[in-house]
Amino acid sequence: MTAYSYRFFAVAVTVLSLAAISYSAFYWGDSGKPEAFKLVGIFPSEPRTAVVFDERILASPLLDISQGRPLLIVAASNGIVAVQDADTGALAWQIAVPVPDGQQVEIASTPALIGDKLVVLYQCLEQGRRTSHRIAVIDLARRQVHKNFPVLTLSAELPTADGAASVKFNPPTAYSHAAVKHAVKPGAELGFVYASFGNAGDTQPFHGWIFEIDMDAWQQQGAKPAVSSVLVTTPEAECPITTVYGGTTEMICGGGIWTPAGPQIYQTGDGFELLATTGNGQVDLGRRDYANAVMRLKPGLQFDPGCDARLCANFNPGNPSTDCIASCKNLFIPRLPDHSAPLRPHGGECDDKTFWECLARMDYDLGSSAPVKAALQNGASVLVQPAKDGGVYLIDADHLGRQYDRLQIVDLCGTADDGCTAPWRGMIVTQPVMAYIDRTPVVVIATFVSDKTHPAGLVALKIVLEKGRPQFRRLWQFPDPKTPEAVQAFRSHPSLPVIASSGKKGEPYVWVVDIERHGVIYGVRLKDGALAAKGIMQGTGRPLSMPIIHDNKLYIASDEPGTNKFMMEAYRIEPVD
Repeated sequence: MTAYSYRFFAVAVTVLSLAAISYSAFYWGDSGKPEAFKLVGIFPSEPRTAVVFDERILASPLLDISQGRPLLIVAASNGIVAVQDADTGALAWQIAVPVPDGQQVEIASTPALIGDKLVVLYQCLEQGRRTSHRIAVIDLARRQVHKNFPVLTLSAELPTADGAASVKFNPPTAYSHAAVKHAVKPGAELGFVYASFGNAGDTQPFHGWIFEIDMDAWQQQGAKPAVSSVLVTTPEAECPITTVYGGTTEMICGGGIWTPAGPQIYQTGDGFELLATTGNGQVDLGRRDYANAVMRLKPGLQFDPGCDARLCANFNPGNPSTDCIASCKNLFIPRLPDHSAPLRPHGGECDDKTFWECLARMDYDLGSSAPVKAALQNGASVLVQPAKDGGVYLIDADHLGRQYDRLQIVDLCGTADDGCTAPWRGMIVTQPVMAYIDRTPVVVIATFVSDKTHPAGLVALKIVLEKGRPQFRRLWQFPDPKTPEAVQAFRSHPSLPVIASSGKKGEPYVWVVDIERHGVIYGVRLKDGALAAKGIMQGTGRPLSMPIIHDNKLYIASDEPGTNKFMMEAYRIEPVD
């Protein structure tokens, strides 16, 4: 092992001291109803040895099956990429991403797995300040940084909307949290990857950025021609704010692309499209500001909002015309349905504000969550887009301006007697999961509330057709809102949910982790919300991380309580006898 490797070494085999937890198998009934599955610990296992990381696992783990056996790829935030045996948890090998001498590294974005190539986006820091954002490719077969892909340092400078100045990609106020996404274009061997940025705090100037990287050009011609296109969501050179937290609560610049799931990629007849949700800021068509919105992008990051110029004349960002925003083919701007009650948080912050001004003031940015697409029985497609304010939108997938429905599925956090402990969190930060029951799409959204009054958890919605128009219909909520657990669990960001088929009948179940001092794993039957499994983790779990389910095994990133140690946990999903 080289000195370079020693400097970044962060994985150790360590004895865990959690003797108070019975780990061999843990499950219990709910309201006297037997559960369908039990969760049996695989690793960490007796004698409680485990691969333990010295830094958090902010990126979601990945499953690699390119090497002839299932392997877990775990990117720790300090730049260590570890590969673990998925059956035993043993460390197969590890590598540190390249970083300049004297600098630290942080990985928060889930890498992209392309065959035996792992594309890792990370940020380099000096004395805690981000100095650059880089992309490296790990050769999983040879266990090294890929020789055909020189490390890429991202930079960009684009003109403002009026062409009078330029907007520069600014490493200290850019942060990579969204997953790296991969797309294949006809005629390309490796295709493209997309690296997205928002910011980790309130400091301006920050914008939403997406870099398109041509993997074939990178491999064949080197780093210089690798970046084929760049998009900035708010082309503003100046970002003046008037309050301490104005970077996320004022309608200026912003538009960060930060949801952990990243932009969503869907295949089309002639290639693919990207759907990118954007965060804090404003939509102003004249200035090409596209914050708090969903943008449909073509390859090359081409974007045309497709709005009717006549209907959108004299656009007002604080109160845009409904006719205007409904006309936009490739841009979704959220709004309340006609005759809906306004958003009114209990503290009165929005009493004198429009809906769009309230989203900004409360940090209820749409970019917190990614959409999911569903096909209806009539052949049409819709998007389901959750919002941080607790609402869920149903959108025409072909014409994004057409909003079919909006349903408030969780109440605003806080009451006069029970204040919201963290209003900035909102109530939804996730990506829905979706499956079909009798050809009817059912989506499940994970919610949370940072108070002691309002129920939260998993909410399932059917998408039905009423007189030819798609609509939401509630299917179930878990935990039952009438039970004490509904106001005790899901008080902060849970994991992302996943759906997997289990049992002899192969029924779909939704799995999610409620993050506690010892995380709680819930398995819930999709068709009716019945509790199928419930187990206590050894660690806390990780908020906004996506669990992996493979071969009736469930893998979850986790923090060990009170130790500043971090690990993967694995459980076998077994039918109850």
